[in-house]
Amino acid sequence: MHFLNQNRMALLTGGILAASVSAAAAVQGGAADPERSAVPAGALEHAVPAVTVAKPGARSHEDAWDSARRGPATAARRYGWGRPVASDDFRRLDPRDWEVYEGKGNGGLGRRVRSAVAVRNGTLRITGRKNGDTGGVAWLRGARKLGRWEARVRMNRACACYNANLLLWPVGGGGGTDPQGGGGEIDYMETYGDDGLRKGTNFFLHYGPEKHADRLDSHVKTDLRKWHAFAVEWTAASMTAYIDGRVWFRTRNRKALPPGKMGQAIQLDWFPSLRKRTARGVGRTAPATLEVDWIRMYALGGK
Repeated sequence: MHFLNQNRMALLTGGILAASVSAAAAVQGGAADPERSAVPAGALEHAVPAVTVAKPGARSHEDAWDSARRGPATAARRYGWGRPVASDDFRRLDPRDWEVYEGKGNGGLGRRVRSAVAVRNGTLRITGRKNGDTGGVAWLRGARKLGRWEARVRMNRACACYNANLLLWPVGGGGGTDPQGGGGEIDYMETYGDDGLRKGTNFFLHYGPEKHADRLDSHVKTDLRKWHAFAVEWTAASMTAYIDGRVWFRTRNRKALPPGKMGQAIQLDWFPSLRKRTARGVGRTAPATLEVDWIRMYALGGK
């Protein structure tokens, strides 16, 4: 499904600004509160066996549905989500499906440039440079109210000033869940606040009036230099996040759930003030690269 032109721009603008909301909330809110989630912050379902995730090589990707059935551990595979209603294995970046960000960066920091976004060996790559040139994309087929999204990603060790984000943003733009705010924000993989070692990531669910927004969140420890499948399931009664098929966040707080359609964006944002957080031994000026092997969207109930 493709958005109308005005909705394309609304989603694109929202995506560019979205992570600044997450960033501000992360600074103000501190650690995740395990009392607000049925799954404690950072906790995994330990009954799920460990799965070795293979590194993809230079190859033509199989059909997304076939690779999902035979590939690494995913929430879709474990819970039987069925055939995706939309998917991309990144043989190329189709302009009918993806809008590439251009212009000022998140919060006016750095620049969004087309050259930062590329497809290589069946992988989407978004690269941030030391001068703040970086990128992001919005999925023009990814808008719906309720559903499931899953993407397989990894990121190199680099300056803590670079924040990778898989997010769902209101089609109409905005930030809070009241009509004027536009509809909340779901960050189902966001590295904001790390030290560049890529030893973990966050989930943020932003909600409430735009000027008095609240959030639910969680943190999971994992090596982001290796490939992992991150997913979010949004139903009328709950929101659940997964890593490699294991639950690491869940809430049944209906007041926190978005009221309308959300669209998928993938961003690498530059926050130069966080450069000082970079761990010793991690290069502060080397390029930061977010890689996406594939992304899929599912309807509830499966097919």
